[in-house]
Amino acid sequence: MQGNTDCCFCSGNDWFRYRVGAIIISGEYALFAYSEVDKYYYSVGGGVHVGEHSRDAVLRETMEETGLELEIERPLCIVENFFYGTGSLDGLNCHALELYYLMKPAEKKEITVSSFTANGMVEKMRWLPISRLDDYDIRPKTAVRLAKEPPVGFEVFVNEER
Repeated sequence: MQGNTDCCFCSGNDWFRYRVGAIIISGEYALFAYSEVDKYYYSVGGGVHVGEHSRDAVLRETMEETGLELEIERPLCIVENFFYGTGSLDGLNCHALELYYLMKPAEKKEITVSSFTANGMVEKMRWLPISRLDDYDIRPKTAVRLAKEPPVGFEVFVNEER
């Protein structure tokens, strides 16, 4: 049975989250989310709810954040993401387990849906040119690699930013 609670917890200064990410490509562009508070880009996606299948979570999150009814092409990888929190997670020692899915190609159009982070901050969706992804602050850095060259087979990556 699925609940509405994210698989996330905080214990002292330690923060953990189970998250899904969507790699969404349209021609020479990839879609990323941006938070004015955190001041960096990240993949469209979010927390998996307790009891929710990851495939259902990525479809739910992409719909909530973009208003687009996208389809999954295939699972890409798991990223073990270690970082020190900034912005809304300032001061926290963070560990996120992120399961990424490649979505079927989407039509590049302006996303006007109002989307919010887990902390209630407004986030905007932006199409970024794949050839210039290194020019943007995208976190985790592994997301840049996934958009530029999605792995052929399922892989496990460790993103260490502590």
